[in-house]
Amino acid sequence: MAAPVRLQTHVWNPAGDRRALLLHGLCSDGACWWRLASELADDGWLVLAPDLRGHGRSPPGAVHDLPTLAGDVAALGDGWDLLVGHSVGGTIAAQLLTQPEAADVALLIDPVLQLTAERAEQLRVALRAEAGGTDPVAVAADNPTWDERDVWRKVLATRQVTPDVVDAVLAGLEGVDLTLLARRWQGRVHLLAADPTRGGLLDASLAASLCDGERITWELVTGAGHSLHRERPDVVREAARGLTAPGGNDP
Repeated sequence: MAAPVRLQTHVWNPAGDRRALLLHGLCSDGACWWRLASELADDGWLVLAPDLRGHGRSPPGAVHDLPTLAGDVAALGDGWDLLVGHSVGGTIAAQLLTQPEAADVALLIDPVLQLTAERAEQLRVALRAEAGGTDPVAVAADNPTWDERDVWRKVLATRQVTPDVVDAVLAGLEGVDLTLLARRWQGRVHLLAADPTRGGLLDASLAASLCDGERITWELVTGAGHSLHRERPDVVREAARGLTAPGGNDP
């Protein structure tokens, strides 16, 4: 693991009572959480959403493997009341959840828990095409249900990612199997799986095999693609509220 970098972090409601940490995916940045972060902040939460290494306003490094990405995030602290991660952010969260004081509850949104060489190459081609900047017209056309604000924040985020970062992150994840860590996850964990016919990365049978109905639960969001926080923010919001409500065991 390489030495950590200082992550640039977006903050909502600095005086909030409860603390939430939101982790974005590859070719995105912390601003992608604007909707969920604002809703949590309005409910009295302090919300942090860092730009991961090599993304947004955070510096790149010579190394971008999973232990290093997780080390950067761990430097922000622990004891979170809520930890949310999307895609690679969910992968990082899955790594952090093996630590006893990581978070009370966690919501992993279509996380990358297993990555074959074939799937890694498919993602590498698609995400390298995004690196350096995408066309807002094309993004909107490909994602007709997205809010215009999500379209533009995605476009701006891709302009700050370079192809070498995409290559390095995916190379570090290729062959990783984080399902082996699930038994060591601390606190309650809810998995949201996107529709596999719409590009979902979390296999439904895999999610079901991890679920025990109590400590780990899961839900398949049919008809929705990988970016659930953009396409189905209502599902993400209700899952987060279900986890964090008093006695919340049913996202």
